[in-house]
Amino acid sequence: MTKKIGLFVNTTKENAKQVVADVIALLKSKEVQPLIPNEQALLLGLTQTGISTEQMVDEAELVIVLGGDGTLLSAAHTTNIENVPILAINIGNLGFLTDASIYDLIPTLKATLNGEYRIEHRMMLEVSVNYHGTQTFHAFALNDVVIREYTRLIELDAYVDGEFFIPYNADGLIVATPSGSTGYSMSGGGTIVAPQLEAILLTPIAPHSLTVRPFIAHGDAEIKVEMHSTYESLDLFIDGQRETHTLTRDAAIIIKKAERTIQLIRSKNHSYYKALREKLMLGERIK
Repeated sequence: MTKKIGLFVNTTKENAKQVVADVIALLKSKEVQPLIPNEQALLLGLTQTGISTEQMVDEAELVIVLGGDGTLLSAAHTTNIENVPILAINIGNLGFLTDASIYDLIPTLKATLNGEYRIEHRMMLEVSVNYHGTQTFHAFALNDVVIREYTRLIELDAYVDGEFFIPYNADGLIVATPSGSTGYSMSGGGTIVAPQLEAILLTPIAPHSLTVRPFIAHGDAEIKVEMHSTYESLDLFIDGQRETHTLTRDAAIIIKKAERTIQLIRSKNHSYYKALREKLMLGERIK
């Protein structure tokens, strides 16, 4: 039996306080100690726990994420979170990464406490930026890395495994994991990819050419992107705005599969294909 479970909560949701109260009541009835980071506990009107998010991750045997895909992405950027299984419950509207909806919260949690689940490992991306061979920063992404400039077209050169692949003249470029294929990449016309696969998706944003198409590279590929625009800078976004950076023209962006993965708890009733069909209304006829 799990003795300590961490809670990572989207406190902006209207129903967050009640959902957390229900979860805590169930955990305590099973003699499980809930761990809530100080900041979230205070926003929820709960007694301060005296624990940081990092401490919670280190002490918890699993973490429950109460929110949506955005909340899970935020949790994925916590130090050492890759070492802890995550049960993600959608208490909002849309969620492809979450395991269950709020309506299935209690039975899903009970099944998890009884060990009735499987672990699904999700690929992550490792991204670094180099200037003239010197690395300036390094980060990880669960969904995507986006390179763009909001006011004009940018010119990018993409290399795959050291070989020049394609020049992009577009609003930007999305480099995504299979998990991220249902996010920004999909809205940009990219292919939906089953999350169990290891692949790296390159999806241009509004390309200024009819010959440029989305591309799927193998999971072990190394993607390098260089900027060749005449102006001085562009923006780099990691998992939305979990991390943002402004890059100058000499930057080389290196993206590849990370060694670490995220562990998502999947209940026996979870179906990725059902979620796609229902949330995206796949195959629905226009009436």
